[in-house]
Amino acid sequence: MYPFRDIEQRAARGCTRDSHHGAEAAVYWETEEEQAPELAEAVDVAFPLRGRVLPEAYAVPLADALAPRLAPLLDPGEVGIRVTHLPTSGHGWWRTPDQPILLPRRSRLVLRVARAHADAVAGLAGAGLDVAGEALELGGSRLSELPAAPTVYAHRVLGPDGGAVAESALLAAARQELAEMDIHPKRLLCGRQETLVTPDGPAVTRSLLVDGMGPEAGRRLQARGLGSGRCWGCGLFLPHKAVT
Repeated sequence: MYPFRDIEQRAARGCTRDSHHGAEAAVYWETEEEQAPELAEAVDVAFPLRGRVLPEAYAVPLADALAPRLAPLLDPGEVGIRVTHLPTSGHGWWRTPDQPILLPRRSRLVLRVARAHADAVAGLAGAGLDVAGEALELGGSRLSELPAAPTVYAHRVLGPDGGAVAESALLAAARQELAEMDIHPKRLLCGRQETLVTPDGPAVTRSLLVDGMGPEAGRRLQARGLGSGRCWGCGLFLPHKAVT
């Protein structure tokens, strides 16, 4: 018998070799080609966020400041908006809830948009924003693909009616919306409750972890989101460690 390495090398060169009986023995060796990974329906476009501070309740003022910039490109309500790397403490101080949020250099404004609009949204680099009286500027854009993930987490998800809602009602609404997207997780876990001040009044949100689904289903959920209020950072999921 020929060593497997010898066979593979000869197959790569299209070679043959004499058999024990003197006749040529042809070699056929088929290798599997790596398939290109699937791409999500949406992407993240991130910008360095330059400025001094953000107001403590920044979600709605930030969405309002971005809306005129986004309106010529797409529906601002369809854009997921979040800010990363916001400090709650540092160097011996703790930020109280009524204080503005200091913006470190690594802060990023991340816009989750449909893939077809990514290039247009990336053109916002260098734009200035007035967020509740604070002047901010967007740095150069960077596009990131949404990863496949069997477990994802959203910092806040709006309840069905925006008001106070029991965990059971929120989970039931989430399961129904997930099923409509053909996503069937094994576990849904509600977490911290927050109150979001919206133009229509206070709205109650809860964090939500979705676990035990296929990695591609997790990518699809990140792209589509859950519930309303995407422009206020609601229903936006990120990969998370599994709970089991």
